[in-house]
Amino acid sequence: MKHYGKIKKGKLILNNKEQFQEQLLQFEEKEVVIKITERNNNRTADQNSLFWKWIEIISNHTGYTKEETKELISYKFLSRERVDAEGYQEAYIKGTSTLTKQEFSDLMNHVSYWSNDTLGINLPTYD
Repeated sequence: MKHYGKIKKGKLILNNKEQFQEQLLQFEEKEVVIKITERNNNRTADQNSLFWKWIEIISNHTGYTKEETKELISYKFLSRERVDAEGYQEAYIKGTSTLTKQEFSDLMNHVSYWSNDTLGINLPTYD
């Protein structure tokens, strides 16, 4: 379970308190660990805006929906592997919203090269 919020005057202010409270029910009567960390330096609004512009361009070119295009890009460039609690290796796709500015910049470089090399699309850069 992961939720976001801010600390204000020593109190936790959740972004989605209702969802948090709903998900707490699964832990009823269980021992839990609560870990609070500072949110990492995620992608900028400019990066996000340009990324979605690219998604639209690629989507229009390929005929896929924007959602399908984003899924394709995520699968192609953000597939990862990790070892689960039982020691088994599992595949997962890292979410774009969890990427740092640098990771998101790396993703955009990969997408730009791929779209130009594979699809013949020269994507715009920041205006």
